[in-house]
Amino acid sequence: MATKQMLAGCPVQHALQYIGGKWQMGILWHLRKGATRFNVIKEALPGLSEKVLADNLKFFENAGIVEKQVFAAVPPKVEYRLTQDGQTLLPVIEKVVAWGYAHLQEEKVNAHMQYTPLSTMEGFAASSYPVMIG
Repeated sequence: MATKQMLAGCPVQHALQYIGGKWQMGILWHLRKGATRFNVIKEALPGLSEKVLADNLKFFENAGIVEKQVFAAVPPKVEYRLTQDGQTLLPVIEKVVAWGYAHLQEEKVNAHMQYTPLSTMEGFAASSYPVMIG
């Protein structure tokens, strides 16, 4: 069994801090096109609570993966964007999504799985990977 000391220098465990959480890849994926507002991310990921989104964005911000920009406006306007370091995670996420869809089988889909929003699939289909929508 692996101990904390054994995993201390493990690159896989390090990477999973940023993409291993239930909502982390989805949040980062929705920031790929540029500055995005909090509610836009929340609406794109059904079931994601405001608290979990805020916690993840704060984590990413502290890690240097996401940058928060606050505009002096009434009501307050805040946008989030990937930093240059954060953008280096996108190819990893693309590979995970491509693998997932390549291995997804109708009979394995059950009521407990969440479906990827069509807007996400359309964005992914526009990338360099062949993805069937529909």
